[in-house]
Amino acid sequence: MKKVITSFGSAFIKPDETLYSEIEAIGKYIAEAGYSVCSGGYYGSMEAISKGAKTAGGKTIGVTVNGWDTVPNNYIDEVAAMPNLMERIVELIGIADAYVIFKGGTGTLVEISVALELMHKRSMPEKRMIFYTDFWKNMIEILKQDSEKLKDMINRNVFFIDNPENIKDLF
Repeated sequence: MKKVITSFGSAFIKPDETLYSEIEAIGKYIAEAGYSVCSGGYYGSMEAISKGAKTAGGKTIGVTVNGWDTVPNNYIDEVAAMPNLMERIVELIGIADAYVIFKGGTGTLVEISVALELMHKRSMPEKRMIFYTDFWKNMIEILKQDSEKLKDMINRNVFFIDNPENIKDLF
């Protein structure tokens, strides 16, 4: 079975932004390394990473929500439509062998928090979390202050990169 990298990030990153092209490059590198790319399937960071993966011949999965009036982006090969937002989050987290995380808002924060909590409580295996830029770094540092157990788990699994090519070193 092909391994899957799930991405989390803002739906509001525009194609003319530098960050969009950087995320697109990361999607390309992930596909070239033989991984499928999974995202929420819509726009912004989700479209950028899917577009990058497709240009490299990779497979893309979009986990969407039934009833939302938004259609998946044009770079999605397989749509997994969930009945509600919570099941979407669970699917995005569960399908992944690792995560790549970009700047985002409350949705991205929930996805990061649920993934960390499931690993911390040993409800799922520990998985690598690769953060692009230091956008979430302060939040991660604050979480490390909770307990030695959480700090150790974060230190084993959380990585920060600041250049798209750096992702190649983490496969």
